[in-house]
Amino acid sequence: MSLIWRSGIMIVPLLLLSVSAMAQEAESEETVAEQLQSLRKEMEGLRQVNEVMKGEIDELRARTQDNWLTEHRAEEIRSLVQDVLADADTRASLLQDGLIAGWSDHFFLASPDGRFKLQFGGQIQFRWVYNYHDQKDRHIQGFENTRTKLIFQGHVFSPDWSYLVRSNFSRDGGSAVLEDAWIRHTVNNEVSIRVGQFKLPFSREFLVSSTRQLAVERSLIDGVFNVGRSQGIEIRVQDETAWWAIAFSDGGQDNLGAEAGFTIIGIASDPANSPALDRDTEFALTGRYEMLIAGNWEQFNDFTSPQSDAFGMMVGAAIHAQHGEFGVVGARGERWIAWTADISLEYGGANVFASFTHHYVDDPIFFFNGYGVVVQAGVYLTPKWEAFGRYEYSWLDFDTSFGPIERSVLGVFTVGTNYYIDGHDMKWSTDIGFGVTQIEDFWGANSQAGYRTDAEGAEPQIVFRTQLQLLF
Repeated sequence: MSLIWRSGIMIVPLLLLSVSAMAQEAESEETVAEQLQSLRKEMEGLRQVNEVMKGEIDELRARTQDNWLTEHRAEEIRSLVQDVLADADTRASLLQDGLIAGWSDHFFLASPDGRFKLQFGGQIQFRWVYNYHDQKDRHIQGFENTRTKLIFQGHVFSPDWSYLVRSNFSRDGGSAVLEDAWIRHTVNNEVSIRVGQFKLPFSREFLVSSTRQLAVERSLIDGVFNVGRSQGIEIRVQDETAWWAIAFSDGGQDNLGAEAGFTIIGIASDPANSPALDRDTEFALTGRYEMLIAGNWEQFNDFTSPQSDAFGMMVGAAIHAQHGEFGVVGARGERWIAWTADISLEYGGANVFASFTHHYVDDPIFFFNGYGVVVQAGVYLTPKWEAFGRYEYSWLDFDTSFGPIERSVLGVFTVGTNYYIDGHDMKWSTDIGFGVTQIEDFWGANSQAGYRTDAEGAEPQIVFRTQLQLLF
């Protein structure tokens, strides 16, 4: 009896557990059934909503006749999303101290209220040059960092007070040279005043940045006939169709034979980075006027015209008048007068530029007249490849109080290509130049343009240049 009793005691709990499990299973099946029924009701409701929406969409599509769910519309949406993302990437980030940092053409730092801004930039031009001329050591080639610049610019207190500092590390030795250092106050939408060291408003070819030239290097004529940089004050007035500027300065940079050591021709004027009381000039005035006939001003920040550009046309003229310091050796009160005129055309895929320049120097001992013509044009072969050509011609007269000394003629023809990897920011330029006439000392022996002095009666000189440019 005790064994049976003990067995009964063990069976009873097992039976109770089995009954409980069966009850829970039945309850679970009932719950699942209820859930399935609920889901059926929700799906039916969604189906009805979808039918209503489908009807509304069909009605809207029929009313507007706009197939806005086509592949074209999808592409527009994708493009919009990409633009939004790109805009978000360029927006500034707020640092912990409240300073704003970001990228907009250049890296910058700014105050949250926009009163202060500092922008960093730079330029690297790495070049290989080959030169052939008909005399001893006919073939010369080599690499150089032609231009390596750091640029700091921005505004203080408000955008009305802007500034720029530009340094250039010399291609010969690498020493840092201050090129520009100025402060500009914008009086209103049309008038501004600039003080410091800057490019004098004269030659258009020189005023266009070295980062935005058509050929690898500016023309030989502009290398000698521009009046460079000076320290002074400039007033500029601009509206939608024209601008003019006049500068009162320490004088132009005299390149008239200076590189060749022709001190008698030179005016001994090199005012850049010079002390205030240096005896250089009695006075110097430079003025330029430009009129926009078609297009917009931004088009003429360079010499090229991408295929997407509209037609543009601009004409310009400038004059420089300078009187040397009295009683100084090499600057005995010379009168230096120069003027230039130019025209620029852009056709949307093609461009043309032409200029004429005249320099006159009247010294107690000698007289100098120099004339120069530059004509260049370019055309896009593809959206990134551009072909160009340039011809430059100059004639010079040297006279003294005892009679004429020499008449010199220059002729150079250049052809080449540009490959715009990313606009001017990353550009590969290649050209080849031919000295149609003899290259004389006046145009600068071993100049940055890559030409050397020819011997009398030498064969035409040839210069091949290829350059990679990076802007950041």
